[in-house]
Amino acid sequence: AWPVYASALTSVIVRGIGGIEDFKALLDDARRNVILLGPGGGTTLALRETVLAALTTRRSVVLDADALTVFADEPSALIGAIAGPTVLTPHEGEFARLFSVEGDKLARARAAAAASRSVIVLKGPDTVIAAPDGRAVVNGNAPPDLASGGTGDVLAGMITGLVAQGMDAFTAASAAVWLHGEAGQAVRPGLVAEDLIEVLPGVLRGLKGLAAERGRLASVTDRLYRETP
Repeated sequence: AWPVYASALTSVIVRGIGGIEDFKALLDDARRNVILLGPGGGTTLALRETVLAALTTRRSVVLDADALTVFADEPSALIGAIAGPTVLTPHEGEFARLFSVEGDKLARARAAAAASRSVIVLKGPDTVIAAPDGRAVVNGNAPPDLASGGTGDVLAGMITGLVAQGMDAFTAASAAVWLHGEAGQAVRPGLVAEDLIEVLPGVLRGLKGLAAERGRLASVTDRLYRETP
């Protein structure tokens, strides 16, 4: 797939990796502060080894799709290797392969987060984001149109991008899930994964404008309060 991405993604630096040693050499550069694995990775031994190598770095790691399924036969191998800030982004099927917990969706996500010492993004129309310390967010703005192939990969990339810019794992996951839902609302019928990337700048502009307006109103309120006898 490397030649395809190298020629199509002209604004992205793409580097081929021939095996686990190439991957480890790639991580010698400390500027690579977050690692995303899973989308399109294939449920192979090579991916399993790569995930474990990524987790040993103690850097921020986001694991999605195949990077979760590849541990379905031995979930403890994955959970036991988590050492640094980690985000797991399973849908219900992937979640069931990794965790044997009961209860409603919120309770299960919290239990899994505590057991794995990672942020859990349990996806769905009511995505639950849970942190190991018990914090949790339930996001409800995702339209059913997001049930399309590849949209979860985009979400994983959004989480990774926010972590790379300095957000902690829980905040990044929560913000990305909300932005993902808003982008889906902006497209709706006929949505495919690539559409989310196209509309995301508009969602961010709207959010920035809203923040600026709230800041202006807060400033006016503060001035009125100080000037009122």
